[in-house]
Amino acid sequence: MIPDTVAPQWWSATATWRLLRCPASATPARAPVRPPGQAADNVGSVAHLALQAWAESGEWSLPDPGTRLQERFDEVAAAHEVNPVRMPQGVVTRARLKTRAKELATILSDANADVRSELLLSDESNHLFGILDIAGGGSDGFIVDLKTGRDASAESSHAIAHQMTFYAHLFQASYGTFPEHVIVFSLQRGPTEVQVAPSAVAALLDQIRAAQLTECTDARPEAYTCRFCPKRMTCQPHWDAVPGWGLPDAIEGTIGNIERSSSGTAALLIGGRWLTGIPENALPDGTAPGRFARAIRVRRRNDSEPEEWTAGSTTLIRVTPAR
Repeated sequence: MIPDTVAPQWWSATATWRLLRCPASATPARAPVRPPGQAADNVGSVAHLALQAWAESGEWSLPDPGTRLQERFDEVAAAHEVNPVRMPQGVVTRARLKTRAKELATILSDANADVRSELLLSDESNHLFGILDIAGGGSDGFIVDLKTGRDASAESSHAIAHQMTFYAHLFQASYGTFPEHVIVFSLQRGPTEVQVAPSAVAALLDQIRAAQLTECTDARPEAYTCRFCPKRMTCQPHWDAVPGWGLPDAIEGTIGNIERSSSGTAALLIGGRWLTGIPENALPDGTAPGRFARAIRVRRRNDSEPEEWTAGSTTLIRVTPAR
């Protein structure tokens, strides 16, 4: 059982993965609750919301589940007033929904269980919780985790193995039985069944308990762990480590110049390196020469000097007073 000193903290799959990889990046929750309503601000979010509505309404049992899932995608996009055609991977994701829907429908129809979507499960004794994309309880219970956006092409990884082992534990803690099937369903790759043994669950719980007793300010910078860390902008050990990475994706320095184009994009000269392709609305307030800037999730364009970098859809920029 978790010590009394940390009992008020609740840990999700993502938070515990971060706790094991880099304790300084881990952020527990105060309670096992659902996050605020998901914004359809990228094609993965649109697809995920469409899949949720499709699964909850039982439309996977229709004669042509793919067409209906594609219609759901269009309905979600219209409701949120976004145009998937203008989103990266929008057209191909819409097409994959129709192509892959029958495979997912087969998984759901073959299971002898009630299909649930966005199912909140928790382990009260260990203060662990998670929200499963699609699940069904009972002796033929199953878990399906959907990979729809930038992670749709991701191959099996330590992070995915951690997530699915964590979910299998929550399932067992909630239903008293181990899930018959643990499946990662990628829009690009289709379904992949993950083998999760009870011994792997026990080992993971031991690792989590041990990590909770360590100093949670210990930062262990690493490219994959840091990429989407919410504390990345202010983590100095991360910025100290970035220059030594094989493919760094972050730059910092004093702003030397700002160039604006007629197409609505801007370029910043940061520490002598040009960062181009920045949408005007992505520039923080107060962006000006002489101030200090940090940019994460950027890509170096070539090996030319001076360096040239480009921004992408996930790039973030932070500007502070001069150092």
